[in-house]
Amino acid sequence: MQIPDYFKFFNKTRIVSGKKSLENIPYELQSMDAVKPLVITDKRSVDEGLVKILIDAYGDSGLVIGAVFDGVTAYTSAKTVLDAARLFRARGCDSIISIGGESCAFAAKALNLLVSHKTEDLLQFDSLPDNMHLCPFIVIPTSDSSGRETSTRSVIDGRIYESDELMPDIAVIDPRMLKKRGKAETILPALRAMAEAVEACTEDAANPMNDSFAFASIQLICENLAAAVNGGSVKSVLGLANGIAISGIVWSNAPEGIGSALAEELAVRTGNSRELCAAVLLPHTLDYKLKNTKKSVRGELLLPVAGIDRYCAAAETERGLLGVEAVFEIVKGMNKYIPVTLKELNIPRYILESTAEAVEDSFAKQYGKGGALMILESAYNGERVSGGKK
Repeated sequence: MQIPDYFKFFNKTRIVSGKKSLENIPYELQSMDAVKPLVITDKRSVDEGLVKILIDAYGDSGLVIGAVFDGVTAYTSAKTVLDAARLFRARGCDSIISIGGESCAFAAKALNLLVSHKTEDLLQFDSLPDNMHLCPFIVIPTSDSSGRETSTRSVIDGRIYESDELMPDIAVIDPRMLKKRGKAETILPALRAMAEAVEACTEDAANPMNDSFAFASIQLICENLAAAVNGGSVKSVLGLANGIAISGIVWSNAPEGIGSALAEELAVRTGNSRELCAAVLLPHTLDYKLKNTKKSVRGELLLPVAGIDRYCAAAETERGLLGVEAVFEIVKGMNKYIPVTLKELNIPRYILESTAEAVEDSFAKQYGKGGALMILESAYNGERVSGGKK
């Protein structure tokens, strides 16, 4: 593993995963001196019976859920957070449980800022310290989760709030909360989470602590994605959910990479989802790094992507290349369900140029002038970066 001269790693979130893990929540809350949580969620989670499953899991614990707020939508607004905060105070709640994807978790984190600081104005938080005292916060990932639920970030009205303390105290991953989704809905968040975990361990600032989390995330996603997509066992669905949850911790401990930056810019300029853009760009970003940087793609990547047998059978000098090829195989294998090239998304070529220009200054020193455009052009037709195999 790569060991820099100096590095930092932080993880606040404890993961509780497996059968009947929801039943541990009353005990976990009491251990944090909390007894009356507000549940913040969306209509889909209510309609699918996920809130009822949580309530039933409380059983005869003697604790009660203070209130359920189900007004979260895909776009999380400050008004939504303020409404939830008012309900929190009216019902005398002392902790927060989020059920759902990143929108629910983002709303819960912002809610925690308001109720912990006794304010109704999110705009006062221009910057956040990493040593705040916040209410106990538990996140329950569902099949709508992207990995950002466990991250240090909340996005409200397009405004980013970031602090180590915004990480949840506990992530409870229970198979009862992982309802079946369409194939594309299963694939895209998993590939985005994988892209972010892969990028974290292919940056110059990579460190052994974050590498270990990244490799665990990558391995769980690679081992379970195909089975989960094809209606696999509870074990495969749970494994995939764990891999996605861990990716948020990894993402929070790594600088933004060129792949993430390009995916964000491309999504904004084309209207495609960030998940889809990240999935399409993943192998091409990795291929570019392999051919244009000296140490970004290390041989260890092959192990979580392809497994121990393939790793041990490969010569040490070939492992980096084989790791990249394995990522190509995984993404291309999903072509029956999702587009895997930018051309399939009907993106005009001029948008590639403007997208590359938007991130060029930030990454030219690390990856060379024109690198961003080369990655996008490679992803456009699904070809390997110039000089590699087609």
